[in-house]
Amino acid sequence: MKNLNSEEVKALLAAIDDLIDIKVIIREIVPNYNLSETMYQTFLSKLESLHQKLKPVFSAYLSTENKRVYEDSEDIKSTLLKLVKNNMKILISANSSKKKLKSIGIDPRNIIVSGGPLSVEDYKIVNPNLSEKALENINKKCKSLIRQLDNENWSNYNLTFIYEKENISDTLIIKKIDIISNIIGKKVNTFELKSWDDLEN
Repeated sequence: MKNLNSEEVKALLAAIDDLIDIKVIIREIVPNYNLSETMYQTFLSKLESLHQKLKPVFSAYLSTENKRVYEDSEDIKSTLLKLVKNNMKILISANSSKKKLKSIGIDPRNIIVSGGPLSVEDYKIVNPNLSEKALENINKKCKSLIRQLDNENWSNYNLTFIYEKENISDTLIIKKIDIISNIIGKKVNTFELKSWDDLEN
């Protein structure tokens, strides 16, 4: 069961109002659809309003297949901040990335760090030469992450996995993202970055 939060509902209802205003404009210009300068400016204003209201909703609910790669620094920062504002917790694979998110104003309490892939088998793919002792510790870490995800109250939150396209640990997590979805009882959203360094621009 998926629950919309109050901010999402407000955004959607306000967006509907904008669409009604656009519909009124269209009715006034049939059959030729010629916009006067005043109508054109109003039309642009309504489109911009729609974009601002629906962008966080699109980011939260569009499927992985419809995801967008974010490259512009300010676009990345503003979108990430809106995600968290809209009851979105963030999953990342490295503590270094957590520091970058904190630096742009994201509350660390909304950030979950996996510390690497989700399973011992995937850690072996990253580093085939891990010792038995290291693998034991990794197994404990993986189980701890599963417990942390399982113990979170997801009734009022959604989860977005932020990842680098070329990062091997992130790639392995993406392949098993359904495991996380099963644990939290809802779809995990994804947010692809070209590089975490983009947050520093």
